[in-house]
Amino acid sequence: MSKSPPATSGPAPSNLDALQSAHEARLQALVAELGGAGAESDHALARALIHRGVHLAAERRPTEFCALATYLAEMIAHVHGLMHGQDPKSSRHSESVH
Repeated sequence: MSKSPPATSGPAPSNLDALQSAHEARLQALVAELGGAGAESDHALARALIHRGVHLAAERRPTEFCALATYLAEMIAHVHGLMHGQDPKSSRHSESVH
């Protein structure tokens, strides 16, 4: 009689998800070191991370363009929810041009 693997709640994380989590954990130390020097500096750090990530993808081509573009679109929706909330009538939507 063979034993069944233990039941899990939800699907097991993919290797890509596990690698991303590991990379994000390592990047967190760098973000903690460089961040916190003011709003403009934190904005520049976020832009630099995004820009370097785009160049990494373009130079090493680890995935197709469409997969990367789809992920970037998902991240736009994610950051919108984090920064503005899900309420489309929120006054925060008038703070900057979309």
